[in-house]
Amino acid sequence: MNIRPVYLIFEFMTYVLFIACLWHAARQNKYRALELIVSLIYGVSLELMTIRQLSAYQYGQFLVMLDDAPLAIGMGWAVIIYSAMAFSERIQMPEAARPLLDALLALNIDLSMDTIAIRLQMWTWGVLGLNQEWFGVPWGNFWAWFIVVSSYSAFVRALRPWRADRIRGWLYAPLAMLLSLIVLAVTNRLYSSVLAPSGLGFVGTAALLGGGLAIVLSVRLRVLHPGPPERIVIAVPLAFHLFFMAAGIAYGFYAQVPALGVIGVLMLLIGIGVHLWPSLAAGSQRSAAPQE
Repeated sequence: MNIRPVYLIFEFMTYVLFIACLWHAARQNKYRALELIVSLIYGVSLELMTIRQLSAYQYGQFLVMLDDAPLAIGMGWAVIIYSAMAFSERIQMPEAARPLLDALLALNIDLSMDTIAIRLQMWTWGVLGLNQEWFGVPWGNFWAWFIVVSSYSAFVRALRPWRADRIRGWLYAPLAMLLSLIVLAVTNRLYSSVLAPSGLGFVGTAALLGGGLAIVLSVRLRVLHPGPPERIVIAVPLAFHLFFMAAGIAYGFYAQVPALGVIGVLMLLIGIGVHLWPSLAAGSQRSAAPQE
């Protein structure tokens, strides 16, 4: 088995992040740990389902494979969803808008990550050229990312009242996963059967993401829990950004396509800025407080 060292580093990174998130979740309560573990199963399941449903991409050879999907990819989904939901819970906003913010936080990572990952051949997208659509990444990928994160976040949050019941408390997260997989299967079919053949892949994806962003920006966002970011919550996006930026530099991808470097730096700065916002808001609130 010949596995590229960069793949092994990526796997090790996701395992460490998952363990750290699990420790963080378990310190809160058993249900947060349950949500994280189920999101790992969800991540692997959605990959296997999408590969079979669309046959649009395939993975390279990683150390630990679960059929056609690397375990590290499932862990990547789990920690990204976990960190996004943990951050949005610090923000005062309508409950229905939280899943949209979660999805946008995840896309902040993927917009720069996927362009480098395909050049490392961690996964490959059929016959799409590296100069097509989003630097070789199909528009449908971002459509799916938004659906994956927002649907799981929405169903988990909607079903959390079940935790008050001794039996249903263990069932709400698996049910959220099943419902999310159904939503993903339906929306995947919509995209592949209607939008993509009609040449509306970009339009549909832009409408979905733009609509989500417009809703998040239209509500009055306020910091519910001011203060510095929790280490694991900011460590997850930071680790993904820095790993793929390092790979982009080391393998010369940024030199070949400078726009990828611009996107990488921009997404990193946006991600850091968003995660530091609660602590900046805390400082502004203190300075605005009346002096006695």
